[in-house]
Amino acid sequence: MTRRALAAGVLCAAMALPFGLGLNEAGAAPLPTVTSQSDESRPAVMGTVSEDSGLSVSINSLSPRIITDENELVISGTVHNDSPTTLANISLEVFVANETPISVPALTNALSDDEPDATHAASSSLTNIARGATTSFEIHVPTSSLPLTDADEWGPRVTTVTATSGEYSGKDRSIIVWDSGAQVSASRVSTVIPWTSTSATQDQGERSAVLSLASASGVTLAVDPLLIPRGPQPTATPSPSASPSPDAGQSEANPSQSGQSDAEPGQSGAPTASPSASPTPTPAPTATDPAQRARDLQSEAFVSALLSNATEIIALPEGDADLGALSLSGNSGFWDRASRSMADFPDTLRKAGWVAPANSAASPSPSASATPSPSGTSSPSGAPNATPTPSASTSTSGQSTTTTSSPDSGPTILRNVAWPADTTFGTSFLSGFSSSNQITIAPLGALTPAEDVPFTSYARVNVNPDTGETSTDGTGVRTLAQQSDIAAILSWNASGSDELDAEQALTAITAIITRERPASSRTIFAAAQRGTVINERLTNRTKALFSPRWVSATSFSEMAASEPTDVDRQTVDAGVLEADTETAISDMTSSLTRLTPLANATDDPNAVYESVTPQILPALSAQLTPSEQLDAATAVTSQVTTMLSSVTVEPSSAVNLINKSANFPVLVRNNLPWPVRVDVTLVPDDPRLRATPAQSQTLAAQGATTVEVPVGAIGSGDIEVTYKVTTPDGVVLDDSQTVTVRMHAGWEDAITAVIASIFGLLFLAGITRSLRKRAARKAQAASGDAETDTTTESETATTKETP
Repeated sequence: MTRRALAAGVLCAAMALPFGLGLNEAGAAPLPTVTSQSDESRPAVMGTVSEDSGLSVSINSLSPRIITDENELVISGTVHNDSPTTLANISLEVFVANETPISVPALTNALSDDEPDATHAASSSLTNIARGATTSFEIHVPTSSLPLTDADEWGPRVTTVTATSGEYSGKDRSIIVWDSGAQVSASRVSTVIPWTSTSATQDQGERSAVLSLASASGVTLAVDPLLIPRGPQPTATPSPSASPSPDAGQSEANPSQSGQSDAEPGQSGAPTASPSASPTPTPAPTATDPAQRARDLQSEAFVSALLSNATEIIALPEGDADLGALSLSGNSGFWDRASRSMADFPDTLRKAGWVAPANSAASPSPSASATPSPSGTSSPSGAPNATPTPSASTSTSGQSTTTTSSPDSGPTILRNVAWPADTTFGTSFLSGFSSSNQITIAPLGALTPAEDVPFTSYARVNVNPDTGETSTDGTGVRTLAQQSDIAAILSWNASGSDELDAEQALTAITAIITRERPASSRTIFAAAQRGTVINERLTNRTKALFSPRWVSATSFSEMAASEPTDVDRQTVDAGVLEADTETAISDMTSSLTRLTPLANATDDPNAVYESVTPQILPALSAQLTPSEQLDAATAVTSQVTTMLSSVTVEPSSAVNLINKSANFPVLVRNNLPWPVRVDVTLVPDDPRLRATPAQSQTLAAQGATTVEVPVGAIGSGDIEVTYKVTTPDGVVLDDSQTVTVRMHAGWEDAITAVIASIFGLLFLAGITRSLRKRAARKAQAASGDAETDTTTESETATTKETP
């Protein structure tokens, strides 16, 4: 065991804490539920399952798995009595094939043959097995009784255990492997295991298996960046989800010209709008909720362990988006988004946000800086195969007081690997992914030899992207062809006795391939299918694959740099973009175009895009079928439609308008979480009403706002008026509501005249009354003077008569 493997084992043992983080906590958007393809069927290479007649036999253990100089072989298993009665005696017999299969198809035939050419190696029996009971057995087989004599006939032998009791019988097959010690050149084997947000569970078992696989020699994880939990600290590079491109997908230029090399992710064949740089965020405060704090500690520990255990990680695009579909669609906006997500894959704790930025007073000085290497990979200090080095404890605000790796060291992140879906792989994609440092993983069944050859040719195939033919002059696109049988077994979530058979079959296949040309080392590459269940059984299968002495664990980079094949392979076709996938891409592109005016009408357009764009690439996951991609895209477009219909006018009853000019009140509701600037106007069906748009009105978030629209009216009558709410650049948000306006604009003059007349009459009445009062006073005054004169004359007369 190497020192690194030992350290990884200790680290895994030390991390016995529940890595239970939900996908939403890791930043992934909810995705369609996908059933793993690996559970659906038994790989064809495993042969057919024999039919039982009342007895079910299961071989569960072989010791040793690989026979060398041991004295005996121990076969353990169970027998289940499916018969309708108790069986007094069950006879067990062991048979071992006399010949070693010379090819993988021959192994499959041997696993399916009901009457194999085999040697009877041992017998045993079971007694008094009740109906429905299951009984264990253990048979010791002396190796001297096995047909293992010719050292050149080393390799796999099919072993059969039969059970019989009268008319009832059953049997099970497995594989023993004999290592005679023959001199061979070890086969170089490399595997890729995908871990994607489409099918990940992020439970404790899965995370533990991920860490185990990350530390295994010959195994390279292809990781969806959405599965890397991000810490609360700001990072130097904003994630693609936080940097939406308002015009994403508008350009129809071939994305092959848009900088497939992630060393130049911003070079596009057609211009696309570039988001403005986001301001440097403030570090998040320490979580006060104990449960959240515990989850943060678990996430930090997991990321630290992953970056410490792994030597290489393949950076997949967000959501494992199908790069082949993006290329065939010609959507440079989505292609650039996928490229950015690969370029931003974190390779250190600091870049994952679990350590404060290097320029922060709370952070230690960086020990190394990760920079892109010429080949498109990122490695500490530019070293392509730098190994993570332990560091002293690192303390950050709100984080754990220790980390298991240096905050600025980590694995090599391979950002130059493309793994298109089966249907989209082809010359159209390869033509755009033909940079000298790019590597493409071919799907199962592609690039098989054009003619039958008695040996397994090299895994690396250089393909001429113009013709699809194998290139043997050193030119062409570097492509890795898969060993389909190994890939199928790795993807099979076998259980019970099938688990033993799967592990032994992997050992057997590598032995067969090595025996084909024992003096010439072969290169063997296999990738588990997307959706493969990552658990302890998968780690056991990979251990079985790399455990034999005739297997040399090889890294992905070494496999990609290995010698290319000189055997002509089947011509690669152009690749196909399924109609549903094309529709999905087109619909989401159109939705983003429709969303742009609304986003620009807010003070934070990026926040509007961030509510939608994180779902775009996962909707195009290579694991999804075209119909599932369309369903996921429909969910995105529905979200945009909902946002666009969130600004509405409240219904209103009929309105009476008697003035020639007025401010017409319109109640507009904004259900978005952001204030929105709008123009509001009225559209009458009669020219007697004219409206002036109420421009640059700001609607409060999550509320209703009354907007007054200036109107002018001429004449009278009932007319229908449509409320119209638009963005400042004229895009209609709502024009679905109408109102009946009863116009009586002439009444204003009539009422004014009546009121004026009334006031005139009142004025005249007042004047008349005043004149009358004045005349009355004058008359009264005159009458008073006359009475005074009469009285005076009377008094004078009286005076004269008196002596």
